[in-house]
Amino acid sequence: MKITIVGATGNIGSAATYAIASQGLADEIIMIDPPRPELLKQYVSDLTSAFSHQDVLVRAGADKDMKDSDIVINAAGVGPPGIMKSRLEVLPQNIPIVRSICHNIRECCPDAVVITASNPVCPLNYAMYLCSGLDRKHLLGYSANDSIRFRLLMARALGVKTSRIEAFVVGEHGNSQVPLFSSVRLDGKPVDISEETRRKVRRQVARIPRELEEMRVATGRTAAWTTSIGIAALCRAIASGAARVYPCSVVLDGEYGVHQMSISVPVVLGKAGVRDILEWELAPDERRLLKKSIDALTPAMRYVAEFLGKTGK
Repeated sequence: MKITIVGATGNIGSAATYAIASQGLADEIIMIDPPRPELLKQYVSDLTSAFSHQDVLVRAGADKDMKDSDIVINAAGVGPPGIMKSRLEVLPQNIPIVRSICHNIRECCPDAVVITASNPVCPLNYAMYLCSGLDRKHLLGYSANDSIRFRLLMARALGVKTSRIEAFVVGEHGNSQVPLFSSVRLDGKPVDISEETRRKVRRQVARIPRELEEMRVATGRTAAWTTSIGIAALCRAIASGAARVYPCSVVLDGEYGVHQMSISVPVVLGKAGVRDILEWELAPDERRLLKKSIDALTPAMRYVAEFLGKTGK
């Protein structure tokens, strides 16, 4: 398994490299980050030493070195110095980065599964689809952090260990995300959740994007460790071919009544990326909130298509 990470010296890129290498998920990891060659060199040296016992080859590379990669992770992107009201604010700056990466993917590894981990994830995964020419099921926008945090909040609300909880978030990886209380399982069984608990958890979920932005501005960090664990889980599912269900932003073509949009939904992953997009039966309030999330993302998807001159696709 060969995995290339673009933007590899950033918080997310470096943490993802570490997680993938530590779990032995790749035989070869290519780290690409041309703007910071010295930092890249240091990371490669350190990681090579750290995982020499696992025979994982970690090396710095240029764009051409992603040739024949099985997975490409895009962790490259820019963010504003101040607090964003929405992750969509940095969309104009990050579409050109996606476009340049798409060119390299088409030239070097057109059969790769591509994981977009840069924000705003949903419209950038759609940009990857429009630019790359790859099958939509080879393109994943990383959105699992929302579900990870929802599980943590539900575990606290129910007074149980998080490992006993299963729960999913759908919709935008951002302000209009939709926690699915209908998906919550405790030890694999449905849970009766009071309306008071639902209101409390919804308020907590709604505060998360703002809190993360405040921490990013104060520290210069993002939720890189959480993201790295989630990305490694996606890579493991792809590498093993095991049919596992994960929340991912994927381009829809009629699923949930949606076209020409990438949005987070439950999917079954396998060696070629998305094996199946699951259309769960949602509660009436969940369907209503998902519609609001779709409406919130629609202008961003239109902007991506117009920016890339793909309005006719």
